[in-house]
Amino acid sequence: MYKVLIADDDHEDRELLKLEIQRALQGAGPELRFREAGSIREAVKLLETHVFDLMTLDIEFDRMTEGVDILPQVFETCPTLNIIVVSGKLDKSEVSERLFRFTKDNVLKGKRWARHFDVLDKKDDKSEAILRAYEYARRQQEGGDSVRELFLLAESYLEKNMIDKCLDIYQKIQRLAPHETESTENIRIIKGEVSAQQAYEYHRSGEQVVAALLLGYYLENRLKRFLETVFGRAFAVLAEGLKELHMTQRISRTKSDLFSDLLGLRNKAIHQPASVSEEDFKSAIRKMELLEEANL
Repeated sequence: MYKVLIADDDHEDRELLKLEIQRALQGAGPELRFREAGSIREAVKLLETHVFDLMTLDIEFDRMTEGVDILPQVFETCPTLNIIVVSGKLDKSEVSERLFRFTKDNVLKGKRWARHFDVLDKKDDKSEAILRAYEYARRQQEGGDSVRELFLLAESYLEKNMIDKCLDIYQKIQRLAPHETESTENIRIIKGEVSAQQAYEYHRSGEQVVAALLLGYYLENRLKRFLETVFGRAFAVLAEGLKELHMTQRISRTKSDLFSDLLGLRNKAIHQPASVSEEDFKSAIRKMELLEEANL
């Protein structure tokens, strides 16, 4: 059974969404069960008392961004829930920017809720997003109902900074559901093994804010590692390391300039993720290769 919550204050729009979901999944064959919420308060109450596989959320209720404003609470309560945000006025990058600080905290901890929501215009064909949400839910269920609970347990360990226990849980998820990719990616993020190329792939798939944050995370780790190689000690603040490079002249001026450029890209990616371009990703990859060449 595939359980869907439709949150929209317009009855006609709720009926249209039900038809779209039925049409998109008719070939997949799941038994569908719908619940409806005509207000944000009603939607939150249903989420607290029921388990859903998919939620469609209208942005405009009584207030223009009421749907967006509730998303952080929804993601915290239901981290594995698929969400399709429906709006005629905001696009995906705008929604991501509104949730920037929440996004940053979660992405850099390996809590990848942003993988599981789409933002679509009311007039868009939603078939692809609906099918993607269904496939994710189906893969989760392949490992048994315990997979959802394990994700919640892993994230509770993250909140307590119990990294080893968190990694153990993600590895258990991998054993239960071998085709589940989220836990693999989370392990890579937590261990600091995300590459610029992997971040770039997220950018190409349309997840611009998440991609930029991962790029910033990658650059910070590599620049810190570079400083440790040069000075034999760690720097908590990259700007302090850059100042030390200028003062001691331990590396060439060219490499010092490369470090400065990459630090600027890191700051841009972390603080202005929506402004990071495709060229920024290519530049980061190219300049990091030059900085890390053997001759310092």
